[in-house]
Amino acid sequence: MWYIVFSIFTTTLTIFLIDKRKINALIPAYFLSSTVGYTLDMIFDVTLKYYYYVEAPIPNGVLSFLMETLIGPPFGMIFIQYLPKNRKSYILYLIVWTLLLTVIEAIFHIKGLLIYNKWNYLFSIITYVFTLTALTVQNKYLS
Repeated sequence: MWYIVFSIFTTTLTIFLIDKRKINALIPAYFLSSTVGYTLDMIFDVTLKYYYYVEAPIPNGVLSFLMETLIGPPFGMIFIQYLPKNRKSYILYLIVWTLLLTVIEAIFHIKGLLIYNKWNYLFSIITYVFTLTALTVQNKYLS
């Protein structure tokens, strides 16, 4: 239930925060966020069992798909929408976004909706920095 509520919240937030005139530039961010997130979930969640999502009666693989379709990618679009041009500002922006995404994950973890087996917040931080940097590179390449 919490995943559905958060998915609706994330999607609504995205609708209000993105510039619809720039949607062509934001769609690639959506797809890259989804692809990276789903790939990492398939490797670390489904295959290696480093963590898993809890939300009965949805199977874990299906829940991963929903998470990486409705929650992560809209954040990727918002990240690209407000991307600063200045390098110094970008580094601060990247840090703030990494912390924001880690806090969101921590809430899921603390609520018992995300269980860690061999995973920790440091791995998540590395993953978020990698994903956000990949989004930035993709955006610069496509711009």
